[in-house]
Amino acid sequence: MRVSWTFPLGRTNVVLLACGLGTIIVGYLAMLTAISDDPAKHQNAWNNLLAVTVAPILLVVGYAILIPLGLLYRSKDRRAA
Repeated sequence: MRVSWTFPLGRTNVVLLACGLGTIIVGYLAMLTAISDDPAKHQNAWNNLLAVTVAPILLVVGYAILIPLGLLYRSKDRRAA
């Protein structure tokens, strides 16, 4: 008896995982905007809206929504199987 195995993730899953990874990368790049080599500028570094507000939102969306959705999503035709 021969058992056939297929890759469990479909095209939609891979696209969702890639979007999640891209969102995480953009979130970390947005967080990098707060890094400064100038000590005088360091005091105001955390007043950067992009690093303090947008970056954590992007990271939460990537890690908590898109990556799990990409792993758990099943299309309707694969649910019946």
